[in-house]
Amino acid sequence: MDAALERRNLARLRDDAGPLVEAMPPEAQPFAEFVLHELARAAARLDMLEAAQQEARLSREERLRLDPLRFIPAARLAAALGPAAAAEAGPVAVTPGAPDFIGQGWWETEQTEGGALTWSGAARCATLLLPALGGGELVLTLCLRSPFGLPLDIAEHDIFLDGVPLAFDTVSNDGTVGIFEARPVLPELPAGARLTFLLHGPQHEDPSRGPRRDTRRIGLGLLWVRLERA
Repeated sequence: MDAALERRNLARLRDDAGPLVEAMPPEAQPFAEFVLHELARAAARLDMLEAAQQEARLSREERLRLDPLRFIPAARLAAALGPAAAAEAGPVAVTPGAPDFIGQGWWETEQTEGGALTWSGAARCATLLLPALGGGELVLTLCLRSPFGLPLDIAEHDIFLDGVPLAFDTVSNDGTVGIFEARPVLPELPAGARLTFLLHGPQHEDPSRGPRRDTRRIGLGLLWVRLERA
């Protein structure tokens, strides 16, 4: 995950500093490239640190809500559970604002003509907990929306499921709203386990002016997530 974030930050730095590097003498350009790599590596570490700090700031009540099994003694849990439970069969669909939408780094849910929507960008990364469905071969489908009428390009974003980088196929994309599908393969997981979905990518400011201008920096908007066994 660090390598993917480093590549994303390096691409952004090259875009910003490209004209300056090209104006340098040829003998100085390798050193400038080295500096950009080091800055990208440091920025990736900051991204990961911020995600870890978000988790560390959770209260005990929030941790209990996110992962209650962790706080139950093993002997008591085994006695209460009895025979091993079967993993959830799925499919599972999660929408913003629903009780099972549990994550960090999203702005408040909005109601749109296409349904409930939440924008990423409230932090460097946006995360969402999903049922693991036993792990193994899964199908993850996302319905996403680009901000401020910008072209929707999922390739600009790094998306992970429990640390596994995802490669998406396009189901549909009208340029603003799109449906994308990935097929991650995860280790087998016990019943009740949860997966962490993580989104990291460009964030944008509202190009319009006036009293109704959106003052937030926002990334991709999420309309729904669907997870099922392959």
